[in-house]
Amino acid sequence: MVTLLANPEWIGDERTVEELLRLHSVADLVALRVAVEDVEIGGQLVRAGEGVVPLVAAANHDPQLFGHPGTFDPERSAQQHVAFGYGVHQCLGQNLVRAEMDVAYRTLFERIPTLEIAVPLEELPFKYDGVLFGLHELPVRW
Repeated sequence: MVTLLANPEWIGDERTVEELLRLHSVADLVALRVAVEDVEIGGQLVRAGEGVVPLVAAANHDPQLFGHPGTFDPERSAQQHVAFGYGVHQCLGQNLVRAEMDVAYRTLFERIPTLEIAVPLEELPFKYDGVLFGLHELPVRW
């Protein structure tokens, strides 16, 4: 919501949901792994028996896949994001989430077209201390 309110020119654009999912993967449940054999990952040797803590959602910010990954850009092709996991571990409810986001944003901005953030962005209380990322509160006005 903050990203859309800060970039109102993208409100209503059908490409925003995928880019929001890529940019703000809200959960990265870390599954600890142990290498069963020596393997090289990104130029780093991981020896058999060593532990690995994969941060899967970090792939959504890989500059080799997404130019300027920290920038909100719905014009990019965000189809390769891993906001819902990857392969056999993909979230079964991902299409429902996409539909819910689309309906919620569209409905909110149709009903309250003058909605805006009531404080400067840098004053927003983000949650950096939990499994799920988000805000403690979002003061708005209309």
